Amino acid sequence: MANLNLTNLTLHVKNRMEPFFNEILSSFESDIKSIYIIGSAVTSDFDAKASDVDSLIVLKEKNLDIFDFIAPIGKKYGKRKIRAPIVITNDHIHSSLEVFPIQFLNMKTINELVYGEDVLSGIKIEKSDLRLVCERELKGWIQNLGQAYIKSLGNDRIIRELFVSFLSAYIPIFRAILFLYDRELPKGRNAVLDLCEGVLNIKMGVFRELVTIKMGKYKPSHEDLKTDFQKMYNTLDDIAKIIDKFQV
Repeated sequence: MANLNLTNLTLHVKNRMEPFFNEILSSFESDIKSIYIIGSAVTSDFDAKASDVDSLIVLKEKNLDIFDFIAPIGKKYGKRKIRAPIVITNDHIHSSLEVFPIQFLNMKTINELVYGEDVLSGIKIEKSDLRLVCERELKGWIQNLGQAYIKSLGNDRIIRELFVSFLSAYIPIFRAILFLYDRELPKGRNAVLDLCEGVLNIKMGVFRELVTIKMGKYKPSHEDLKTDFQKMYNTLDDIAKIIDKFQV
């Protein structure tokens, strides 16, 4: 049995992930350098009933056989709300930092090492790379938001689902912006929004509203959704303008 360390995980996450990781390690332990739980599963935002669990498997060297091994068992574990893991090599991480600085910054910030060597703690994110990608992502999401809103054809359910799904993309960008401003990087969504509001001097209430929709605590009317769209669009546009002028 592999030496998994799941003691810092909630019981819900531990029970889901332990058999999954053990099944992979039983065949590929010698190939694996590290295994992490990443994302909401290691934060207070995790909802045991609704949230999926994300993970990262770092290989010592490229081995495509592991993909063929995981693919057939995906259906079984997908029913337990386990997402397909990110499987990459340590070399791939270090050669990709300038291309995916937001993703790797968030992995470094929000993770629980459950097996092997901690390779994420030592990675270095360059602010110049991060600023450029933040600007690109913000402007891209402004376009995505407008296009998705049009495609919804005014269907309230579709609009709600779109808004909530976009939230998981916005929060990592906001956390990256805090890194640019040398602020602490909170793990929880609301803490990120609170800190961004102070740093950027921009009201982030519409994104807090998305959190309440995601949690099922608020069901906005059609007019509310229309207002939320306008607020989101304008807020993202205002933030993009600030990041465009940010000097590293």
